[in-house]
Amino acid sequence: MLAMLTATLMLLTGCSSTADSGEFLEGLASVRSKLVAAGFDDAGVHAGRREYLEHPEESVDVVTIVLLHDSMDGDAARKTAATVVWNELPMRFDILAIEYQGEVREIEYGWLANELGPRPAGLDDTSAGDHMAGVGNVLIVAGGIALVVILIVAVPVVVLVRRNLRKKAQSLESDAPPEARR
Repeated sequence: MLAMLTATLMLLTGCSSTADSGEFLEGLASVRSKLVAAGFDDAGVHAGRREYLEHPEESVDVVTIVLLHDSMDGDAARKTAATVVWNELPMRFDILAIEYQGEVREIEYGWLANELGPRPAGLDDTSAGDHMAGVGNVLIVAGGIALVVILIVAVPVVVLVRRNLRKKAQSLESDAPPEARR
């Protein structure tokens, strides 16, 4: 029964976006590992939406890279990071923000396209909003499953505990001397 309910919840929430989100998270991890392999001590890779500073009424998809390495030239570090993101990250984005040695530089998608050429096929098929929806779907499914498990486990436990308490109370009442029963 639980398996049927789980399958139904996944169908209702769109399990394909769940698979896409898994691919996206693997893409983030791949970008991070390729940045470390490129010589950075560590790298943080984050994706999301935010208000566009030029036009506050618009939201944009932003990829933020935080690089740790003190001896690499800043321009070379940013170029390396931009190239890795451009060739690896499975997400369409509007702005790439790279933080290196305390300085943040934002690079627009159009500039990257002119500088680095076309992206590999399929990388621009989804956006941060698509992946956020996938994460929301996973949370909905997980919440539904948790609710069902709670109902399946908690309700019988409450019923059994109340039944045992009632039996103990009746047992104590019947074992008590007649003058104490009142």
